[in-house]
Amino acid sequence: MKTEYIILKEAALNNNCPECYSTNGMILSFKQKKQKSKLLIKTKGNVIESINCNTCENQIFPGQWTQDIERVYEYHKKTITSLPSSIRFTGLFYLLFLLLLIVVAAGYLYLNHPDLLGLDT
Repeated sequence: MKTEYIILKEAALNNNCPECYSTNGMILSFKQKKQKSKLLIKTKGNVIESINCNTCENQIFPGQWTQDIERVYEYHKKTITSLPSSIRFTGLFYLLFLLLLIVVAAGYLYLNHPDLLGLDT
């Protein structure tokens, strides 16, 4: 399955980075996982959040967050609306399902009513 991430929100933070102490370049992002295959598309319900610093190119983990970063994170977390978890089927799934129904119906007619198919046994 191919995995993609739906970006719900990205926000630039003006807080000091705990690694390089830069006040610009930190990005807070909220994402949702979406898995695609040839038969279905599955969206997960949980939200993945991360803070990355573009200046020092490090991910800032929750144990490194300051109280200011915590407050900004909580504020932005309240503003996002996540997509509900769902499973959607693709056109290929419906095509294969339709072909399966046709084969089963033809098999049923062949076994129980061969005269409807024009077969004289």
